[in-house]
Amino acid sequence: MKSIHQEISRIERSHDYLWSVREDLHARFDNQLKAHFVDSVLDSIAEGYEGRINRFRKIFIEMKAVEELRTTAATRPSHLLAA
Repeated sequence: MKSIHQEISRIERSHDYLWSVREDLHARFDNQLKAHFVDSVLDSIAEGYEGRINRFRKIFIEMKAVEELRTTAATRPSHLLAA
């Protein structure tokens, strides 16, 4: 499996306004949940915000993502747990 830094470098930062949030979430949750799931949670939450992602919106997106990832990690679904 790729390391978090390899996976993040795969994403073009110039097209990903949430790269810093993504990096933080991977640092916090990759030891508990699969990396692709962390990305999908962040992406699905960000879809709910219209327009350009600014610093203010990033805060709310990250808060919602952390809440959802914590809840998921607490339920310990075997198909989403990190190896």
